[in-house]
Amino acid sequence: MNNAAGILQYCAKQKLASVTDAENIKNQVLEKLGLNSEEQKEDTNYLDGIQGLLKTKDGQQLNLDNIGTTPLAEKVKTKACDLVLSRG
Repeated sequence: MNNAAGILQYCAKQKLASVTDAENIKNQVLEKLGLNSEEQKEDTNYLDGIQGLLKTKDGQQLNLDNIGTTPLAEKVKTKACDLVLSRG
């Protein structure tokens, strides 16, 4: 879940989520997790998420930055962000 909060931060920065207030949702997730600013700086899952490293439930990792900037890549990133938002 910490990775999801980090991914939402990444999505908000990249303006990738179709929900316009990803930042607000990210803050709600962090509040549920009880993570304050200092804890965020130390949580590796959160920090990975901020960098666009999406972790799957089976332990795989997808780097959203490495899939490129083509229109198709942007659609994939947006879809990934929307999925994280819908499950957050």
